[in-house]
This record gives sequence, structure tokens and C-alpha cells, in this order.
Amino acid sequence: MTTQYIRVKKGGFIYEYCERLAVHSECEVISEQEAYPERFITQSVADKIDEITQPKRGRKSRKGLDLATDIPEEPVYTDPELAAEAAQGWPE
Repeated sequence: MTTQYIRVKKGGFIYEYCERLAVHSECEVISEQEAYPERFITQSVADKIDEITQPKRGRKSRKGLDLATDIPEEPVYTDPELAAEAAQGWPE
């Protein structure tokens, strides 16, 4: 017997099996393979995924997007009047 799960029809959320949810009209009972298909990938499918994701010979390999950015720090702004008032009495 396979493990059963509950899937909400409207949102697609998956929950552990529960009798109360199983009879609800907005929910459906599904098998573990339907709930989590990534757990049941066969070796032939895994090989095909590897084949597709590997760069082809003779072509430049695409490295993807470079999302690194250099964000400069914001300069500290000091109000001259406030600085003059704070510096009263200090030696120059």
C-alpha cells in the first residue's frame, strides 16, 4: 500500500493524510508519487536531465547571469549647522 496524501484542489497545497480532510469537497486524496514526483525519478530521466544541462561541444558554454553588484556605501551627510553647534567649545 502506498502512502496517501491530501491535495487542496484550489491552491495545490499538500498535507499528510487525514480522514477529516479526505471527505472535504475542496480536497482530493493522491498517492505519494503524485504528491512528490521528484522522489521517483528513474535513472533514464536523470541521465536525460544531465544531458540537457551539460554544455554542447563546439559552442561556448553559457555561464548564466552574473548578479554580483558593487553597491557603493552612501556618503555620510552631516548638516554644517549641526556640526558647528556640536563642535562648540572644542579646540580647533
